[in-house]
Amino acid sequence: MIDISNREDLNNFLNNCAIGVHLVSSNGIVLWANKSELNFLGYSEDEYFGKSITDFHKDDDVIDRILTLLSNGNELTAYPARLVAKDGNIQHVLINSNIYQKEGEFIHTRCFTSGISEVVYDELRSKM
Repeated sequence: MIDISNREDLNNFLNNCAIGVHLVSSNGIVLWANKSELNFLGYSEDEYFGKSITDFHKDDDVIDRILTLLSNGNELTAYPARLVAKDGNIQHVLINSNIYQKEGEFIHTRCFTSGISEVVYDELRSKM
């Protein structure tokens, strides 16, 4: 059984869970991502960490909207987006995200990313 109060167990859980997880600073810089996220997109830690999250989104207007919504305290649930993998392929995803705040200040996002088909992506985008 996992002991989530144990930092090592929690770290292991987050790093090895079957869904992509990443943290982005208030100014849009990728602070951390787990193995699933890195493998899904094909990037190494050095290629992903410390870079602007906008570098990995296909559509500037979508990531700008995501960051604005999060900055305004909104929570995203099943928000469709397109990410650019290292090999140039487009990955259609759903993003679930909110922000971690400390004393009212936006510290970083808590973002969960899951792959979807292009058909599902198109259907969801048409409803927005």
